[in-house]
Amino acid sequence: MSRDDGFASFAAIRVLGMIRLYGERVSRARASVKKTMSGNKYEVALDETWELFGQYMSGAHAGLCCVISSESLSEAAEKALDSSLAALGYGHDACTFVAPGDLDQQALFVLIEGLDPICIVAADGKSAALLGQAYRLAVPPGKATRLLGRTTVSFLDFESLLKTPQDKQIAWALLKKLPRFGDKRSWK
Repeated sequence: MSRDDGFASFAAIRVLGMIRLYGERVSRARASVKKTMSGNKYEVALDETWELFGQYMSGAHAGLCCVISSESLSEAAEKALDSSLAALGYGHDACTFVAPGDLDQQALFVLIEGLDPICIVAADGKSAALLGQAYRLAVPPGKATRLLGRTTVSFLDFESLLKTPQDKQIAWALLKKLPRFGDKRSWK
């Protein structure tokens, strides 16, 4: 086989591959590709997540921490979580709050993966159970665990821990199991 024969067969395969792509000519197939990507692929996924699940979410649009609770948290609880995460280096307004309502486990999984947070907080036992079903892993209340590489802490009832100074210390002790933002040693 000469060099020209090898090149001719390669060129023929290349041309045949260009003629049809999913049953259309290449120019028409490429013309129908969505071209609205204004930023990067993560921003697009985040925007689509808010578009799909916005009714279940509040707080920071691009929160570093996803807080899940079976019912919407009180303003005091949201502020306490936001302040705690600020103390861990995440900055203010670092939380996206999710009250899944009637979402099933698959939808919750898609929502969380679309947000792509650094860490997750389950604010009550019911949300911890739903989170565990979504990720097919145990999410024990009162403990820290990992879900697809994310540190996750789970409470039985975060709101009830805000009533006394001693209970606040219990909540803070669990929240300190989240990685400090910017501390590379805590990610290992």
